[in-house]
Parts: sequence; C-alpha cells; structure tokens
Amino acid sequence: MKNIDFHVFSICLCLFFINVYDINNYTLQNVFSRRMYELSITIIAVIGTILLLYWQFWRWRHRRMLELAKLVPGPPALPIVGNALIFMTQPEKQLVKIAAMLDKYGQYVKFWLGPDLNICVKNPADVRLLLTSNKVNQKGPLYDFMVPFIGRGILTGGTTWRNHRKIANPSYNKKSVQHYSVIFNKEVKELRQVLLLKDPNVMFDVYDDVVKFTTQCVCQTLMGLSKEESENMKHMKEVVKETPNIYNHIFTKMTHWWLSISFVNWLTGGYAREKRFINLIDDLTSDILVKRRRALGGCAADAEGMGIVDKYIISSELTDLEIKQEIFTLFTTSQEASAKIISGVIMLLAHLPDWQNKVYKEILEVLGPNDEYVTENDLKKLHYLDMVYKETLRYFSIAAMIQRTVEEEITINDGKITLPAGTSLVIPIHEIHRDPQYWDEPLKIKPERFLPENIDKRDPNAFIPFSLGPMDCLGRVYATCLIKTCVIRVLRHVQFEAEGRLDNLDLHVAISVKAAEGYKVRARQRHNESID
Repeated sequence: MKNIDFHVFSICLCLFFINVYDINNYTLQNVFSRRMYELSITIIAVIGTILLLYWQFWRWRHRRMLELAKLVPGPPALPIVGNALIFMTQPEKQLVKIAAMLDKYGQYVKFWLGPDLNICVKNPADVRLLLTSNKVNQKGPLYDFMVPFIGRGILTGGTTWRNHRKIANPSYNKKSVQHYSVIFNKEVKELRQVLLLKDPNVMFDVYDDVVKFTTQCVCQTLMGLSKEESENMKHMKEVVKETPNIYNHIFTKMTHWWLSISFVNWLTGGYAREKRFINLIDDLTSDILVKRRRALGGCAADAEGMGIVDKYIISSELTDLEIKQEIFTLFTTSQEASAKIISGVIMLLAHLPDWQNKVYKEILEVLGPNDEYVTENDLKKLHYLDMVYKETLRYFSIAAMIQRTVEEEITINDGKITLPAGTSLVIPIHEIHRDPQYWDEPLKIKPERFLPENIDKRDPNAFIPFSLGPMDCLGRVYATCLIKTCVIRVLRHVQFEAEGRLDNLDLHVAISVKAAEGYKVRARQRHNESID
C-alpha cells in the first residue's frame, strides 16, 4: 500500500476503535479527559475526511486503470487492502492460492494488493509478447522489498539494471563458462567423496552437501577468489546458512502488509533481523571486494573467464556500495538456485530408477567408462540427461512467479484486454509449467515430455524456466554447465534411492522455490566399470 502513509493509517484505526467501542462509556472518559476525548473525535474526523478525499482523488487520477480493470475477471476486492488477505498464508500455500484463482477465472486474472492492480497472465503467447516488449521493462513493486538488502540493480530493476547487466554479461557467456568448467570438474570430486561416505541405509537432504559445492564453484569463478580465500572468507558459511532465512523474511513482508509499518517491523523484531542480515552481507561482500581490488592492483586482467567482481572494479562505473550489492545478488542467485536444481535432479533420479539407469548408461556409452573431465561438447551429447534436467526445471520452477511493471498501455488476448500503465504484471511460471492444456498429467514426473516428438506438439512458450526478454535469467548458460557437470561426475560413482512418491510434492515459496520437506535421498557406492 505504497500510496498510503501506514503510520497515519494505523493511528487512525487505533483512535477509531477506541472511540467507537462505546461513545457514551464513562470509563473511557475517566481514562481520557473530556478535552482529550473531544480532541480524538476531531482528529478522527479530520483524518477520515482526508482519507475520503484522498480516496476520491486516487480514483479520479486512476480512472483509466479502473475502467480497464473492469474488463479482467478476478475476485472481489475489499476497501484499502484489496485482495491482500488472500495471500496472507504459509509459503507452501501461495502457489495453491494462485492456482485456485487461475482455475476459477481463466488465463487472465486481476487482483489488488492495496492500491496496486496486479494482472496475472498465463497464456503462453501473451507471456512472450509481454516479456519481450519494451513497454514492460521494469520489475514490479514486490521487488522493492529486496532493495534494503541488494539495492537497485540487475535483480530489482531501476535506472541502473541495464548497465550493471551489460558489464556482468561477459562473465556468464559461453567462453567464460568454458574456463569455469575446470573448477566445476575439480570441485565435484569433493562432493562425490562426501556422498560416498553416507550411510546407504539413511535418508538425508542432499541439498546441504550440494550447496557447499555450488558455493565453492561460484566463489572460484564469478567472484574470482582462490580456493583458500573462498574457504576462509569472512561470514561465508553464516551467509550461506542464513540465505533461506533472508528469503523468508523478505517474503513474509511481501505477504503481510502491516510489517511495512516501521513501528510494527521494529516491535516484531523484523528491524533487528534486517540489520543483522545486512551487516552479514556487507561484511562478506566488503571482504570479497577488498581481496579482488588488491589482486587486480589497478591492472586489467584477462578478459576471458574474468569474474563479475573484477568486471565491475575495472569498469569504474559503479560505486563500492553498488558493487557489493551486485556481488551478493549474483552470488546468492547463482549458488543457491544451482544447488536447488542439482538437488532436484538427484531427487528425481532417485525416485525414477529406470531414468537413473538410462542417464547412467548414456554417460558410459557416450563419454566412455573413465571418469574424465567433462566438456561443453560432452554435455550436448547427453540427451537423456537433458530431458531429466528440463523436467526438473519444469516441476521445480525456481522462479514460481515474476512481476513486471507496465510502463505503457499494451493490448493482449486478441485485443480483448488492455493492461493500463502502472499495472503490475504477474507471470505465474509455475502454473504455466503445470497447465494441462500443454502438459499431459502435469503433476507427474515424466522426462519423456522433452523427447523431440513431444516438444514439437507443444507451444514453445509453455516452457520458460529462465524467463524471457531482456530481463531473463543472466546465469542460464553458467547454471546449465555447472548442474550437468555435477550430475555426470557424481552419477558415475553414486547410486541414489528414495522412498514414497514424488508426484504433487509440496513446494515452499520464499523468493525462490524449493521442496518443502527438503531433497531426501539415500546414496550408495555404484559398482561399475568406471575408472577414476
């Protein structure tokens, strides 16, 4: 409710309920003097009049938006809060709420979060049109909740995101990733050894081990650190451990509007948590920046394979604060998201032993029996692995929903709907990936969906794991190489098993998506003809 002063609003409500409780109750008059009592009535009348006038002014100023919004179906909205109460629920229930609205109202649904009009679009053709349009090139207001932690930039938008992304982009291209694959191949050996030491009869959450591997890979590539530096970085382990809590904190504020009131945030301990998180992030990113600036020594480094920190330092276009904010943005989105996808692939294979056997045999047949360095060309040859990888991205959509701001009016749905300027566009990637119109038995895990003959039958825009357009995922090439390299070299030596069913798994949404109960598997040594 960014257009309403929450402080005034909360004071108004408190005074209102005190006075309407019993206007003739002499107990209240004993507590408050008659003069104070009359003053409070006056204050309420004045504030009420101001709010009423503001409401009328807001409706007049946004009359075009209100007129166009009538053409989009959606649930009835309450005064002031709109439909915000719908989303005041546990993280694992958020996707259920969105799915229920789309099932009831169709591929185009409107809902209000306070005075912010949100229009959710699930039609794949319109999703491509919108995400590639120059009229929809800013992040939505929900990203504002991330700004205290990472500022304005690549993830949160604003005036600087294009330039920041342009500088960082070469660090994520194919040539740079080829350099990084040396690190991927080296670090995966440590992960493999950890997994081989697991009790084969005990279930465990594989994410806890995988995230240590991805953290090392990101530190030694994108961050430009040495192995020793990354192992001794200030607060590194604590930041990795606290990242899910940071996500939960941000998401809670997104879905509970009263926590945006400074006093309430302070009273509930939110301010103290934010301050601690921000201090941790600042200590870590400052340490990285100091080390890289010292290593560069004012000299330009080799362009190929250069990390993003070095790119930003050499460009001299960002302040130190901006560099540190982008360091954390790209660090956490690279290591945390990659760890979730790797863990998802492993859990999927554990639940589908036939597919695990297919992928394993394909590795032996295509790459040979020896556990050797995996190259980019090797990855292109492994079609079964690619199908499993894509099915994991479909089922565990890392970004369940994305939000953009419509800067100019744009028409969709064959001219039936016009999105007014100022609208928040919501793209429900998770629901697009589970739409039965495009996916047979969408709640089941079926890697065969990505056989060429099945892909040809489907709208290509129904699968958008890395989003689309100029604000799509910067690290898609990096992540794909890292994830597949890890799975190949681990699967040569480790066989995974699981219990129960994977279909219709509960998911937890807090900025990114994860399995609500973790990625539980068993690991045992594989007896095969591979030679280490």
